[in-house]
Amino acid sequence: MQVQEVVSFLKQTPPFDDLAHHVLETVCRDLSVVYLAAGEKLQPEPQLLMIRSGLFALHTEQQRLTHLQSGDFYGYQLLLTGLADPDTIQCEEDGLVYFLPAESFDRLRHQYKNFDLFFQRLFSRRLHLYQSTQQKNTSTLKVADLVTRRKVSITCSQTVQQAALLMTEQRVSCLLIEQDEQLVGILTDRDLRSRVLAKSLPASTTVSEVMTKTPQSIEADRFAFEATQKMSQFNIHHLPVEQDGKAIGVLTTTDLIRNQQEHPVYLISHIHRQHKAEGLEAITPQIQQLAIQLAEQQLPSYEVSSVLTSIMDALAQSWLQIAEQQLGPAPCVFSWLGFGSQARRDMLPSADQDNALLLEKEPTGAVADYFSALADIVCNGLASSGQALCDGHIMASNPELRLSLKGWSNRFAKWLNTPDPQALLSSSIFFDMRLIYGSKALFNVLQQDVLARCKNNELFLYHLAKNATERQPPLGFFKHFLLELDGRQRKGLDLKKRGISLITDLVRVYALSAGIHAVNTRERLTLLQQQGVLTQRQQQNLQGAFDVLAHLRWQLQAEDLDRGRHLSNLLDPSKLNLLQRHQLKDAFAVISDEQQVLRQRFCREL
Repeated sequence: MQVQEVVSFLKQTPPFDDLAHHVLETVCRDLSVVYLAAGEKLQPEPQLLMIRSGLFALHTEQQRLTHLQSGDFYGYQLLLTGLADPDTIQCEEDGLVYFLPAESFDRLRHQYKNFDLFFQRLFSRRLHLYQSTQQKNTSTLKVADLVTRRKVSITCSQTVQQAALLMTEQRVSCLLIEQDEQLVGILTDRDLRSRVLAKSLPASTTVSEVMTKTPQSIEADRFAFEATQKMSQFNIHHLPVEQDGKAIGVLTTTDLIRNQQEHPVYLISHIHRQHKAEGLEAITPQIQQLAIQLAEQQLPSYEVSSVLTSIMDALAQSWLQIAEQQLGPAPCVFSWLGFGSQARRDMLPSADQDNALLLEKEPTGAVADYFSALADIVCNGLASSGQALCDGHIMASNPELRLSLKGWSNRFAKWLNTPDPQALLSSSIFFDMRLIYGSKALFNVLQQDVLARCKNNELFLYHLAKNATERQPPLGFFKHFLLELDGRQRKGLDLKKRGISLITDLVRVYALSAGIHAVNTRERLTLLQQQGVLTQRQQQNLQGAFDVLAHLRWQLQAEDLDRGRHLSNLLDPSKLNLLQRHQLKDAFAVISDEQQVLRQRFCREL
């Protein structure tokens, strides 16, 4: 055996690639090499089997066929647990295999934490993002990282004089107002100046008369940039922080400013401070630079998507405010809705617009003219700020997407009660919707109406599930990747259409069948598992597959952005390391398995 040749192979094979050269030379001396011809069978023994070359068929007790090829392992289950399934391994293409004795495997596990962790995770079949010890481990700031957990509160019945004394004594700029341990209001030093002193109210005035009732608040586990966005949007300087339904403190602009210089999403505040079109039109380079910075920080893809979605929300809100300044007050209450990736908060730099208008009144006459002009300003404004127009015209500038509550309710009723498969395929994006700006009450009525119609609607769920399983992940019979061309003649795997969207589609079916309000895919999976709709194993596998695909897609687009290339979802698998290829194949296998489960559950003949 050529030691250096084997060392070179191990250096490209996780988790051995994380071991020092001299350790790999020791491993090589422990290995035994076996050549196998097509048709020969292997008997599982207590040792680690590594495939160097060839193709091997693994027949499981459940009669499920899996293929092992270069870089794959077998035998770790027996080594980790002492238990093994009665599997059969047969060589289908001539190849070389390495065997590592149990003693050597155990020694490496005990000496090297990452080595042990790799096989523990591989055994559990949890899809994961393996990181070597050299990689950074950073995450975006949470509200809990910034807020001082010191709550200073007072009751509604106490006087403003008592409030002022307490604020002076505790050296705080605001008080939380609580009743029966529930937050009912907030009183700031500015309130004392403008609502008490400026109006010559007596010191005996009760707090309830001058406080801000039902104030905006935020949960402690939300990201700091979300607090920045909310404070900018509502022009407030004090934001109560809650945990498990109870107030624990207050986040102030001072807390945020203290961290703004290191925190890239200060851009959200900058967007909300723009009151002219020119300011928002100049924002695109800053968004692109921020995306590059987020890539350099190696943040998880779901955090990056949350940041970018909040920026796009802020842009839409600012353009809507500019439109209202130009056109005057709206003739009726309205809600600006986001669909698809913006609704799910999983936007990446390549995301285009998917939006609509929900109106209190029928869009006729002056009402129709006003909202037509407003939609044109906002959609064109967003395009000038870097969010491309939708090729499918799923935008509020499309008159078919400016409807009253009754109009939208009838539109959803048609999709739900007489679901045409092709029409439903193009309309499924509308079932992921979120309020971006405007009336929350109006939006809530529509959302509740849609969810009530979806739940237990067998015919609708049948067609939705059927559409969700039409497209298959790009994995051939022998677990080889099936590549395709894009419009620019690039060949690869479409991580969005043949990966992430497949998970989004099948999770949507489960969520709508259960009447779940959440639209974010990760949140939906958590709630589905909590409600017993999905097993814990299903939830973990689907979330793991989703995270692997989303991370690879984000890496791909971040590289395109950094190099000034067209943003693509097409991945060349030859550029992946062995572990990433394993993860990708496992992710596609999970999708295929769960599509079969979905078909069995919803696509029986009615």
